[in-house]
Amino acid sequence: MQNILITLVAILSLARADDWKPWSENIERIHPITDANGHGPDIGSDEWANALSKKLGIVDAEGHGPDIRTGEWRKAIEKKLNLPQRELLSSHSTVAKFVELKDQRCMGRTSLCPDRCGHSGKIAVFEITEYLAYQKLGQYGDPRQEKFQILIEDNQGNAKIDAGYIRIIESFKPGAMVKLSWNHDYVTKDNAGYPDRIITHLQPLTSTSKF
Repeated sequence: MQNILITLVAILSLARADDWKPWSENIERIHPITDANGHGPDIGSDEWANALSKKLGIVDAEGHGPDIRTGEWRKAIEKKLNLPQRELLSSHSTVAKFVELKDQRCMGRTSLCPDRCGHSGKIAVFEITEYLAYQKLGQYGDPRQEKFQILIEDNQGNAKIDAGYIRIIESFKPGAMVKLSWNHDYVTKDNAGYPDRIITHLQPLTSTSKF
C-alpha cells in the first residue's frame, strides 16, 4: 500500500492530460469502484468517473458539481479521499550526472530523530549539467539547481520514492548520464504544510539518446 501511495503522490503532482490513466488506476486502488470480481465500469471511463463522483458525493442529487476529469474535479476527489493537496511551485527537466548513493543521518532534534523520523537513510546525489526546461510557478519555487539529491530509502528500509525509480538509481554507476526531471511542490494535509521534491522522470542516457 505504501508504494501505491508514493506512486500516487508523484502522479498527482503532474498536470498533463496523458496522466489520466495512471491517476485513475491509482485512485481505483485506493477507493475501488469495481467489485471484488472486477465487475464495474472500465477504470478511467466517463462512467467510472461519474460513479466515483456519486460515491464520494462530489456531485449533488441533481448532478451539479465540477466537470469530470477537470483539475477542479480531481482536487475534489483527492480532498474527499484525504490525500495531500499539492501546489506546484517549480518544475525542472535536466540532463544530470549520477554522483553517488550515500548514507544521511538526520540532524533534527525531535524525539524521533535521528533513527525513527524517516529522514535518515540512503540519498541519491546528481550533478546537473544542462537544463532542458524550467518553470517557476510559485513565489517560493526553487531556482535552477546545480545539484539534486533525494532520500530514496529511510534507515528502516522504507521506500521514500517510487520503487521503480529506486531500482533504476541502484543500477547506476558513478558518472552515468541521465535525463532527470522533478517537481518542487508545497504539500498541505491536516492543516500542516511542507515542501516536497518529487522525481517525475528518470531515464539513463546513451550517446544516441534524444531529448
